[in-house]
Amino acid sequence: MQKTSRQSFADTICNPRTRKIKATFFKQMNSLLDWDSIDEIIKTHYHKGKSATGKPSYSGLLLFKACLLGT
Repeated sequence: MQKTSRQSFADTICNPRTRKIKATFFKQMNSLLDWDSIDEIIKTHYHKGKSATGKPSYSGLLLFKACLLGT
């Protein structure tokens, strides 16, 4: 019977190779995209507000970057 070793979530986060790939991804995105023009477009459609408890909301650009990272 053959055992397959699976990495846990913590193993994936702590893996230096994975961290290097993420750092490379962010560098590539910063060099390829003009974030200021994207931020201006986002600001025309997304207006920051406050939650019921008064906590500040996230910026539209940060949410857009999170969506890019998710894909």
